[in-house]
Amino acid sequence: MVPTPVYEILPYAYMLIGGLAVVSIDIIAAKVCGLILVTTGIVIYRARRRYRHQKLRLGDVKDSKAHAYKTGKQDVAKSDLDFQKGQDSYERGDYQEASKWYRKAAEQGNSSAQINLGAMYAEGQGVAQDFQEALVWYREAAQQGEAVACFNLGVMYIEGQGVARDFQEALKWYRQAAAQGHALAQFNLGLMYEQNDDALSLQEAVVWYRKAAAQGYAPAQVNLGAMYIEGRGVARNFQEALKWYQAAARQNYAPAQFNLGAMCFQGHQGLAKDLAMAYVWFSRAAQQGDSDAQCMRDQVAARLTAEQKSQVQQLLQAATSE
Repeated sequence: MVPTPVYEILPYAYMLIGGLAVVSIDIIAAKVCGLILVTTGIVIYRARRRYRHQKLRLGDVKDSKAHAYKTGKQDVAKSDLDFQKGQDSYERGDYQEASKWYRKAAEQGNSSAQINLGAMYAEGQGVAQDFQEALVWYREAAQQGEAVACFNLGVMYIEGQGVARDFQEALKWYRQAAAQGHALAQFNLGLMYEQNDDALSLQEAVVWYRKAAAQGYAPAQVNLGAMYIEGRGVARNFQEALKWYQAAARQNYAPAQFNLGAMCFQGHQGLAKDLAMAYVWFSRAAQQGDSDAQCMRDQVAARLTAEQKSQVQQLLQAATSE
């Protein structure tokens, strides 16, 4: 049995100790320290990776290429027309019709149709859910070098869908997709390496998070920021963490907004404690339904001075006008 890494236990310890201090010790200083511990625990927990394995929606799959040449006996231009009919049917919500046209195109070797048909089998859209059939079509597309197909194969191996779970096989397919610049594959590689929790693996995790973050993938930006906050796989650097959290927050990504709120609430090296900005960031995350952010926003609100409340209104108005 693999022991649970300390970093997985730490946030729960912070939240438990802090919570006990808040509810059981009738001393203001102790309650404040307890609240800080709870917040720190939430930040570490929220920095852990929430989006481990994502399938691309059918709409994310690249559109048909307008080829006008033949491959063997197959007319690629015709397969593109069949694929487009599948796309049109899918957009109308006629999934059975879409699967029919995707199959026609897929059987002619159209890799985009193979990916979409595989996705329909994986999701049970327009056809009975069948992971084995999904694997067949993803493999067909992967043999043509399609990054999306390689990524989806990695997902199926990591989740054991239609095949025995095999982390090495998942790693292989993620690598093939990541090498083509597939951001989600790069992100998932980072997750897999981070789970090993040894020095070399953590450094490798940072490499892949950075690649996905550089493409603007918000979850990777948050994870990279968390690595800088914790000094895992990279030297601790609060300014770098701040930079990546801000990049994700600009995309209105709630976990990044929450983490920025926590950094402003606590204050960090190079970042002064700022309750007004903490309120703004918690508020923006709370507007997206983040219950932790709602709780922290209310906690911060109780501490604001009249001047800070005025500042908050100005900051919120500025954020709304962006």
